[in-house]
Amino acid sequence: MKTKEEITVSLNMIREAVDADMVDADIHNQTNKLLKLTQLIGLSAETKASAKKLLGIKERCVFEMIDKKLPPTVQIRMLNAECYEENAILEYADRLNSAIVHSIDGLRSVISLYKQEMQSGLVNTGTGNM
Repeated sequence: MKTKEEITVSLNMIREAVDADMVDADIHNQTNKLLKLTQLIGLSAETKASAKKLLGIKERCVFEMIDKKLPPTVQIRMLNAECYEENAILEYADRLNSAIVHSIDGLRSVISLYKQEMQSGLVNTGTGNM
């Protein structure tokens, strides 16, 4: 499992790959981005799991300090307030994981359309293969 610093480095790397601009990019660059994102799925899963573990550890520490005489809703609010950073990291890891999946789906659609256009003779590749 990763430390908070390692999680941050991984999230930044994932974000950079997801944010890579594909506007007006040729099909080879689109395919390369698809492959890069596919390679990041494992890292994303590990990062999300590490962020969840980090949150659980922090929650356990914070919960030990909370007055158990307080109403449960107050205890939960205090717990969430104390774990704001770990909650944010987990949410960010989850959203980036979803962004990878959605980006892959979008790129697959673009590549599929390109293949259909190529087969219909609407696109001239110049090389004969993709």
